[in-house]
Amino acid sequence: MRLRLLLVTLCLLLSIFGSVHAQSDELAATLEVLTAGVEVKRVNTNNWIAVNLEAIVGVGDTIRTDGTGKARITFFADGVDTDIEPGTEYRITRFEGTDSSFHIAAEVVVGQTLQRIGRLLDSNSSYDITTPSMALAARGTEFVIRVSDSGRAATLVSQGVVNADAEAAAADVPPGFGIRRDPGQPLSEVVEATTFDQLDSALDGCPASISVQGDFSLNVRIGADRSFPLVGTIAPDMIERFFGQTVSANWYRIPFRGGYGWVETDSANVDSACSGLRQFTDQFGPENIELYTSLGNPIEPIDLDVVTTPTPESTPAS
Repeated sequence: MRLRLLLVTLCLLLSIFGSVHAQSDELAATLEVLTAGVEVKRVNTNNWIAVNLEAIVGVGDTIRTDGTGKARITFFADGVDTDIEPGTEYRITRFEGTDSSFHIAAEVVVGQTLQRIGRLLDSNSSYDITTPSMALAARGTEFVIRVSDSGRAATLVSQGVVNADAEAAAADVPPGFGIRRDPGQPLSEVVEATTFDQLDSALDGCPASISVQGDFSLNVRIGADRSFPLVGTIAPDMIERFFGQTVSANWYRIPFRGGYGWVETDSANVDSACSGLRQFTDQFGPENIELYTSLGNPIEPIDLDVVTTPTPESTPAS
């Protein structure tokens, strides 16, 4: 009888050990409540559980915060963690490995998170974030993600490099720059920005006007210098938004017939609520004439000799 009990006990221990060993590569993280208003929904459950101080979270768990709640998930004590801002839903989809080599993946459904990776990732490690409109892969970095209710995702990088991927397009985002994407739309350009307001201003332009007296039109050129070809004219009162300006000259980038053009003026007015126009190098150009839907007569895209014009690189700035 004792022998039979011993065998049963041994089998149970082996079963438990085998189960633990099979899942030993899956790790757990610590959830710390920074401001009240944090809930967790455990994997394969339907109920949200309020967390007041701390909790252990793992793969499949979803964390959400209300309008005032804030939390921090610590994956490793050396600075691999994530801050979850108010109004956010965040899900851990992968967390495995060892202290030196690991794989972390998560999904930001909506809201804002700050990711910190306090170590360089080796070739056997990965840190990936998915959003409704793009995927982000980090390499030893610090970056913030914002996802709106519409699914628009944006990221700003403060350290390291983040690779943004959306279907067939991809781009590396260096420190001090940002990128964004709306569902079903192409990735935006990588532009210099340290806040989301600056990112939006750089990509959406700023409300603007040109103060003039008299009835005349401005020349629109394909680049920010008089040496670039003329692509048309525009009345000053037709200009409602700027999409950039040169660093030291009075040239402003405007939307023009499906693409962009440049006008020169010393009487520009930019909405004071704008977080900052995107900055371009002096003599920037030429713009992409393939975007133009029409140029009118007598100027046509085939007549534009853009090969011999200067083409300095853009240096976007907030």
